[in-house]
Amino acid sequence: MRNPKDILVTTTEKIDGIEIIQYIKPISAHVVAGTGFFSDFAASFSDVFGGRSQSYQKQLSSIYNEAIETLKRTAYESGANCIVGLRVDLDEISGKGKAMFMITAVGTAVVIENLKNKKTEKNEKTESISSERMIEQRQRRLLIQLAKENRLVLDDKTWDLLTENIVHEIAEEVFIKAKDSYDLAFNEDAVRIYQRLSTYLFSLPEETRTSLLYKHIIENKSIVTSSKLFSLIKELMAYDESKLKIYLSHSDADIRGKALQIITYDKAFYSTEDIRIFQDYIEIIKQNFPKCEISTQKKLLSSKEIEIWKCECGEKNEMTVANCSKCHRDIYGFANHKINPEKAIQKLTENIEIIKTNIR
Repeated sequence: MRNPKDILVTTTEKIDGIEIIQYIKPISAHVVAGTGFFSDFAASFSDVFGGRSQSYQKQLSSIYNEAIETLKRTAYESGANCIVGLRVDLDEISGKGKAMFMITAVGTAVVIENLKNKKTEKNEKTESISSERMIEQRQRRLLIQLAKENRLVLDDKTWDLLTENIVHEIAEEVFIKAKDSYDLAFNEDAVRIYQRLSTYLFSLPEETRTSLLYKHIIENKSIVTSSKLFSLIKELMAYDESKLKIYLSHSDADIRGKALQIITYDKAFYSTEDIRIFQDYIEIIKQNFPKCEISTQKKLLSSKEIEIWKCECGEKNEMTVANCSKCHRDIYGFANHKINPEKAIQKLTENIEIIKTNIR
């Protein structure tokens, strides 16, 4: 199993027609949220229908889902592919006039037989639909329409709707609009836009999120914008082995350099298969990131010859000099603040050693 999101979760102790091969261990996850988490709607009850607050329900669903995802990651790390006997409790912790909510999810991590051999049928349509679901679908349709007509305004309410309803259909439009707004914003506004965009991207399907970020980091030529995109890729752990392998071998040196930086970022999870992937990366780096031209010349006022490397800018430097005295780039042509091939290989080698030591 490559992704913790694929972990099967059930409230029952066993699954009809599926054999449990191994019981691994009991696992638990805890998510705590302060009352400030609900402050945006606590002062107003305009969304309350029939004694229920839709905003409150969505926030509870959010931390509930976070607890389940945390439980899945714990199961994944233990080698399980299923969680049985799921139980979820919501508690309030109060003291000194303050209160917090804690959701606790517990279950048993197990290994079940391969579900790929079982015939499954996915059908998202149901015989009925709730009023809450109807409202969500209307909101989704409206947001999509506004985006297509270039009338989408990214205020806090819109960001909440985009994230809560996982509106992935207009991810490209939202991303471009947020990026443009970010470029024009300053200080607190820029931080807020970045945070909202990051939260929205995290709500999207992993493939959608990764493809979107890679597309824009590859196409972008602005150093400032690239820095923001790299931060998003690193924070969201958007790691696509197949794309990175292609980019590392690309004819464009700028694209190769961007891929080199991304492969040094952490993945959400590692497996023994990553050993082979990282070894492949190392070989590709050695083949596609040559050093500058190396030659020899006579030392000043001496007949002794020394090795030198000729920088892309034309400056000649002794081999003992790490960075060009003229343009300050290294022997690979990389600026001092960037990840160069040697640093990337060092990081990949370290990852391989850690995986070998810690994974059976």
